[in-house]
Amino acid sequence: MKRSLLIIFLTVGVSFSAISQLVQTKRYELEKDNTDNYFNVTSVGEKGLVIFRDTDEYRRNEGDVWQVIALDTALVEKWNNELLIDSKHVFKGFEQNNEMLYLLFSEDEAAKSNYQLVTIKVDDGETKRYDIKNEISIELSHLIVVNDFLILGGYVRYSPTLISYSLGDDKLEVIPGFFKDRSEIIDLRENDNGTFNILTKEKAYQGYDLKLRTYAPEGDILFDKTIETDRDLDVMDGKCTGFVDGNIAISGTYGKTVSTYSQGIYFVIVKPEGQKDVVRYFNYSALEHFFDYMGPKRSERIKRKIDSKISKGKEFRYSSRLNMHQVQQDSDGYLLVAEIYNPQYEKLGSRSIYSPYAYGFGVDNDFYSSAARQDYVKRPGGSSQVQDANHFEYLESVILKLNGAGELQWDNSFKIEDVETFSLEPVVDLSKSKGKFNLVYKSEENINYKVINQSETITKAQERIMLDDEADVIKSTYDGVGNARHWYGDYFYVWGYHKIQNKLNPEGDNRRNVLFVNKITIEE
Repeated sequence: MKRSLLIIFLTVGVSFSAISQLVQTKRYELEKDNTDNYFNVTSVGEKGLVIFRDTDEYRRNEGDVWQVIALDTALVEKWNNELLIDSKHVFKGFEQNNEMLYLLFSEDEAAKSNYQLVTIKVDDGETKRYDIKNEISIELSHLIVVNDFLILGGYVRYSPTLISYSLGDDKLEVIPGFFKDRSEIIDLRENDNGTFNILTKEKAYQGYDLKLRTYAPEGDILFDKTIETDRDLDVMDGKCTGFVDGNIAISGTYGKTVSTYSQGIYFVIVKPEGQKDVVRYFNYSALEHFFDYMGPKRSERIKRKIDSKISKGKEFRYSSRLNMHQVQQDSDGYLLVAEIYNPQYEKLGSRSIYSPYAYGFGVDNDFYSSAARQDYVKRPGGSSQVQDANHFEYLESVILKLNGAGELQWDNSFKIEDVETFSLEPVVDLSKSKGKFNLVYKSEENINYKVINQSETITKAQERIMLDDEADVIKSTYDGVGNARHWYGDYFYVWGYHKIQNKLNPEGDNRRNVLFVNKITIEE
């Protein structure tokens, strides 16, 4: 009997020790005023985090005051600097690369405008400015940094155009390459070897083709290949990897022609010239967990419809909106991550006093009636059909694992609840630890996490966001601002805005508005 009890105790102990749990290790707070502008928080890996914003403060004869703060991995401030920017300058976007933060401004709102690039060294805050002459009337859409080159993508009279700037020069240079009119840039990304890729969707004799070009940062074209896709389908968006075993992989969504909804995910392994590309299509109905967010009854009803169609030799087509945001190499294959979303078009009124649009919008302003905020850096292309949306609701994150030949190995999902954003952006982020995947997202006052082993769920839970003081309570959380992102190793950071009240000081000034950053990890 004693031996049996010991076995039971040991079994329970092993089972308990295998349970994954979210741990919040550190918290940082920065007090802010109600009228303060929108913050940005970006990771520099093991160098820490960088926080920056336009403070909405103006100094006569000096300009607008920006604040830039660097935190180490313990969320301790390394430095906190002011940056003065000409009040006529317009913030265009940012990038983080090579332990540097790059902030790009145009001199005015005109498409043909000179630029100023500000570089900030993360280690010590050293700042340099570069004034850039521009003679091209270009509507910017993408920005990346490759070595010491700033690469800008955009449109000149509806034609995709690339321009580059070498740090220290005084003007921009057009990168040569023929792009068809009315084509669309759907991805621009740097490679690990100091080159970069541009992926475009171009009008063909029938339908559209994908075209992949690889450039050296100086502008020399190294690779140029057209990827032929199914003429009965319309490629809607795409993301590409860097080089994987000498190839480049591309994935995105496809649908019927003249439709704003997608019906599945395509995947391409682009081979060197002379070799046939691998092209695969995955209808949403072929995924085991795609319909999990609907609830058991509705999900089972749709799956029965799928089985019925297949048994009759027919294809079941389900339409959805999916934002593909990660395509990456994973051990012996590829990992794809996307999210199901719904664009929203109704006027929101004054649901939040914090505006991601900046420049002093408050509770009485009707800024929510304008189009959703789309920073040009990696913004959605025209194929996503979201230009008139004013915010976005998210339903589910979908994860697919493919082998080296692009064949589906497994899929999983994570239902998203109570998340809306002002721009179309990733909500769930993930890391891999001991062969399992940790998925995390922020919603209102909570951190949601799920641990999966292929298509199996190990743990799924929710934790309240940790505060500094046990007497602190969150009085309100501001929707549409902040997120959860993988940071480095097994760590994530979660950030957003809170209004906090301290219950032990009811008579005094016991409320504060804060930007917060919490460091988290998932432990077994």
